[in-house]
Amino acid sequence: MNKRWIRRLLFTLIIIAIIVPAVMAAGWIGTETVVEKTSDAEFCSSCHTMEPFATSHEQDVHGGNNPGGVVAHCTDCHLPHDDAAQHLLVKAKTGTHDAIAQAIYPIHKPDWIANLEERAEYVYDSGCLSCHAALKDATSDDAEALAAHKAYFGGDVGAGCVSCHEHVGHQDLKVMLDDHFDEVSLSENPDDNGDAAADPPAPAEERETSEQNATSREDA
Repeated sequence: MNKRWIRRLLFTLIIIAIIVPAVMAAGWIGTETVVEKTSDAEFCSSCHTMEPFATSHEQDVHGGNNPGGVVAHCTDCHLPHDDAAQHLLVKAKTGTHDAIAQAIYPIHKPDWIANLEERAEYVYDSGCLSCHAALKDATSDDAEALAAHKAYFGGDVGAGCVSCHEHVGHQDLKVMLDDHFDEVSLSENPDDNGDAAADPPAPAEERETSEQNATSREDA
């Protein structure tokens, strides 16, 4: 191999060594920027149907209505955080679904109140625990909360965080849905404005004891 080919090979290798990292860095920066810009309530509420969710989030402690001004963005709760690839995959699927739902909204209006019962499908425990990272060892004056969290981390409670924290993240959401959408009416359930606390699921041992007591009463 003559010197000219050696120089060409070295030049090519140098170009590759510069371009490949530059392309990778640009891709990473671009992805991070897009993910960040499409993660907050301002972006999500650009769709008309998301406005009451954004407003109720803003008034909630998780939306910045707290002494420290800390804000949990939409994707902090509504995307998984245990795997980067899964995070991006679910983000893409959710964005596609929401875009389609917004487009067909005039002919297909969701049952907004009924859909709240399916909240566990789009609120991820990994998101909760990415912020409440020390919850397992946290202390509290609330004995009921300590017992519920102990049962959760001990595997005695199979349900997710929102099974107990039913209205977390959105203050007065049902009222705002009622105000925003003509198809929503709380007249059938006027006492439930969306702030009522959910009863925590009983640990497995307590459920077994309750079932045994019920069986004993039936046999008596």
